[in-house]
Amino acid sequence: MITITKKAAEEISLSTHNPDTQGLLIRFAVDQTDNGFQYLMGFDDRHEGDIHLESNGIEYILAYEQKALLEGMVVDFDQMQAGEDYSFVFMNPNDPDYTAPEKKHAPEKS
Repeated sequence: MITITKKAAEEISLSTHNPDTQGLLIRFAVDQTDNGFQYLMGFDDRHEGDIHLESNGIEYILAYEQKALLEGMVVDFDQMQAGEDYSFVFMNPNDPDYTAPEKKHAPEKS
């Protein structure tokens, strides 16, 4: 469903040590706007109708209604360009504006 790279999993795992996130799961979501997809992630409770999965040791959830928009997405933690801060990167072949990077773990555009 969603692949969380090892680097992203390590970063998410660090956040689980915060007392405010105890008992919560990481949730992935996407908003479709006029400017394209806007990706959201954060800790949340599991709700009825959520899909509950695991990747690289990280349990995550998403709303069933989001499944078609998020299927095949890869979440990484990297620099977009040399010298920039590290951040979460969402590589989603369902995004109309998606261009696959040259890294081997990136999904191909559907």
